Amino acid sequence: MRKPCMTMNMDFKKELTRIKDYEGDMLRLEGLDVGLQAEKPLKQSDISIGFIYSGDFGARVIDHLVNSYGHCGACGHSCIDYKCKYGKFDFSSSMAFAFEVPQADQLPLVIDNPWDYLPRSIPKVDVVVASGLHNDLYLGLPELLRKFDVRALIVLRDHPDDMPLGVFKQVADACNEYGIEVEAPKPSCSLIPRGKLLNTFVKTLRIGRPVVSLHVVRIGESLTIRRAKIHVSAPCGMTWYVLKNLIGYELKSLNPQELRAFYDKISLLHHSYPCTGSMNYDRELGDTILHWASYIDRESIISALGLSRELEEVVEERLKPKH
Repeated sequence: MRKPCMTMNMDFKKELTRIKDYEGDMLRLEGLDVGLQAEKPLKQSDISIGFIYSGDFGARVIDHLVNSYGHCGACGHSCIDYKCKYGKFDFSSSMAFAFEVPQADQLPLVIDNPWDYLPRSIPKVDVVVASGLHNDLYLGLPELLRKFDVRALIVLRDHPDDMPLGVFKQVADACNEYGIEVEAPKPSCSLIPRGKLLNTFVKTLRIGRPVVSLHVVRIGESLTIRRAKIHVSAPCGMTWYVLKNLIGYELKSLNPQELRAFYDKISLLHHSYPCTGSMNYDRELGDTILHWASYIDRESIISALGLSRELEEVVEERLKPKH
């Protein structure tokens, strides 16, 4: 058997520590019950945000944050309405603007002047969230944000061609020069913020890498999920769908066959929502974006069950390049 390289071991340990530190921080937040109606919604966030986006994914994130009744539709006739996420949060008052630009394939291959398509002015906000833009438009964002005193940028990426690494480095360098916090999670549900403002963004708007807590009933070797709380959801809102459909699931034991069936159940729910991450191979990840998102979903649930060894195995598997 081929031994894992030293770099792989170092990356794995660093990633595992990063996940545990992040989850420990986010688990201090009030959990939102899946399956129980809330007495009152979360308080409004003090963070002001704006969206500059193209395509369906940005619109999906906006819909989740506004959380208007009936917007989800993933469960169809089995929707549990206000016992799921409706009525538990509404961050529409935090949204100062949403500016939609044409999709990249509708624009010139090379754009010399991003200002032909980006907004000429924007309200002053704390954070701009961008998604699905032509790569030349991303290059114009740091100057736009500097001009209007925006303090942070998040780029949500769900396709290999969406802000590739070279473009991200140019944008990050410019943002760092201007004192603008920047994150570009790929997939979007991998967001673990490093800066203070974006940490507050995740804590108050409750979107980023999913963090959940589970109440389980143990009888012998079996574990049955009875209750679930969400502390942080994936930006698209998928975490609510997955957990709602896992309540009542019985993991009869921790043998490989039972774990495989459990993982397959999570993956099926992940695909059914559906996840819109690309199935094209991504060099930056060494896998497809959809697969990475599915691993992250699985990791959040395994961690909530307290299965430390299994969490390590799944994180290590995610980090292995798939050629």
